[in-house]
Amino acid sequence: MKDRKILFVDLDGTLLTDSKEITQENLAAIRKATEQGHAVVVTTGRPLYSTERLLGKLGLTSPGCYAITSNGAMIYDSGEKKVLFQTGVSRDCLREAFDEAFKAGIHPQTYSDTGVLCEKDCPEVQYYAKSNVITYRVVEDVAKELDFDPIKILFVSLNDRQKLERFRQHMEPWSEAHHIDMFFSCDEYLEFLPEGINKGSGIRWLCNYLNVPLDHTYAAGDAENDITMLQAVKHPCVMKNARPEMYAYGTYITEHDNNHSGIAEIIEKFMLA
Repeated sequence: MKDRKILFVDLDGTLLTDSKEITQENLAAIRKATEQGHAVVVTTGRPLYSTERLLGKLGLTSPGCYAITSNGAMIYDSGEKKVLFQTGVSRDCLREAFDEAFKAGIHPQTYSDTGVLCEKDCPEVQYYAKSNVITYRVVEDVAKELDFDPIKILFVSLNDRQKLERFRQHMEPWSEAHHIDMFFSCDEYLEFLPEGINKGSGIRWLCNYLNVPLDHTYAAGDAENDITMLQAVKHPCVMKNARPEMYAYGTYITEHDNNHSGIAEIIEKFMLA
């Protein structure tokens, strides 16, 4: 379809409500858009095994459906159930990153091919596992546990974004030396990914793979890790509930927030005939 449109949509704080649910209005709008031949691509910081369950609920598992997960570190064909692209942070970085986080009083975690890996059981990993419907495992040394480069490293502080801000500033020389990009996916989560890997790079990769012109692309997001996604598409939309500094990255700001079907608003306004 020459008029086919693609919406790249973030999950947490965007498509999902604060209680991690999908409103009936959002669900109906997504189904209507796909029935008209358009595409909705979940574009999230969550790992694939946390995203697959939601793809099923959204009906985005048929041929021609895709997802960008782990902030661009993995691109997945959900119709064929096949990973199209995957990269990761060098596992040689893990020990030093974890040790620096422990010194700062911050919870670090990384990812195996089945769930979260961490070195201490704590409220932070319990909160993350519950909110993302994901399993975790506590090990003695994550660097020794993995035989491949993990998709990312995540640092969690549940009640003190400033602590994460200070940690990011402290780690800047280290991140430059190790070619790591750092950004927030929400106030509680600071992400470390390989340099140049982000939601925007994932969108460009997938559009090139599908031979889709960027003029037909839309995106919806709310947080810092969505900036590259919003910059990559022709029509960037920012959620009403986003931090105010995010509004500058959108050509459209939703009238409804994530708890009141802001994604349905975008789909109905820009995608449906």
